[in-house]
Amino acid sequence: MEIRKFRKKYDLELIPNSHSDIILGTLVWDPIIGKPSFDHGGMPNHIYNAFRDAGYLDDQGLVEATEKTKQTPIGEAHFAERIIEVDLDFATTLEEPRIGTVEASFGLQSVKKFTFGDLKSRSMTNLERVHIDDYLEELKKDKWADYDGKIRRVFMITELYYGSVKIVIDKEYKAEFEASIQNTDLELSPGLELAKSVEYTFDHKNAPFAMRIERVKHFNG
Repeated sequence: MEIRKFRKKYDLELIPNSHSDIILGTLVWDPIIGKPSFDHGGMPNHIYNAFRDAGYLDDQGLVEATEKTKQTPIGEAHFAERIIEVDLDFATTLEEPRIGTVEASFGLQSVKKFTFGDLKSRSMTNLERVHIDDYLEELKKDKWADYDGKIRRVFMITELYYGSVKIVIDKEYKAEFEASIQNTDLELSPGLELAKSVEYTFDHKNAPFAMRIERVKHFNG
């Protein structure tokens, strides 16, 4: 599955370079063409930073709000499928750390199947949505002219999805594969062996692979 099909089927965005620093409320610039960006010159990287810049939060309030967001519990993801298969040709463009490590140490050309499994999610709570909406209403009323031209394509992450990486290789490559990742930081679960294939699983390490984003300008708590 490549990014357009994934977006259409799940109404989610694959995260181009996943890492554990991405949290709910992180701001995303979604270009008309190309992959979403987490960096935009002169703009805050999180919705609470925007509220701090606007004077609605002090430094202590910013820290407390951000920490509370990080503590949002993780639960089961409500996908129809238990496993999401990713096209191997597309996997090489994901820039996902675990994929990149496997590609660098072993080579995806020897991988038969690549999937995300054991799917989990974090969702912004109703209380936090209302909290953010209240601040946005103040911003629109008091200082919208300072932000309007800059946020027309700004989105906010309201859900994050996590999954262990599962790969299947031919059994003949088993020894080569296990040797290639010994010096990496990947946490490898014991392989499930069938007649001709072996499946390996790598924990998500709190790094999301997909997100739901909502346009800030039209956000409703």
